[in-house]
This record gives sequence, C-alpha cells and structure tokens, in this order.
Amino acid sequence: MWLHGDSLQHLDSMLIGYRAAMAVHGVEEDFAFWSPGTQGPFAEWLWQRLGRHSPLSWAVEIEREAQKTGVSAVELFFRLFDEYRRERNPAEG
Repeated sequence: MWLHGDSLQHLDSMLIGYRAAMAVHGVEEDFAFWSPGTQGPFAEWLWQRLGRHSPLSWAVEIEREAQKTGVSAVELFFRLFDEYRRERNPAEG
C-alpha cells in the first residue's frame, strides 16, 4: 500500500473508509482503529502507552512522537501496532 507523503492521517482516512464499508455491508469484525462514536481501542491503548489523552487522532499523535524521536511515522506506527497486538493476544506473540 502506498501512503501519500508517508502520512498516517491518510492511512487513518483509508481505515475509516474501510470500517464504514464493513458497516454498510453488515460485516462484523473487531476493528482497532475506529468505531462510530469512539476513536477505537488502538487509540485508547495509545493514550495509556503515551501517558496522556488527546482529542486528536492516533495518527496525529504518532506523527508528533515520530517527529520528536526522529523516526519515520510509518515505522513508529507499525512498532506500536505490533506492541498493541502482542498485548491483546500474547499467544500470537
């Protein structure tokens, strides 16, 4: 998948579109990134992981963290998402 400018905000938009399509077609599936009315479980996990809460999206906050640490935002996203998945399903390790 190609992300314009390596923007996590573009990725966030694509994931929201995917979730909306799932809802329209009645697909029931755990989805970490967005649910109507919430930012989703990944964002809640991220706020705890970063030790703060934010009204901004997970994508914006990860881009800010990446800028502070000099790491690519996409790389940091995948590191954090892997950590999130390991914590949610330790057996999948």
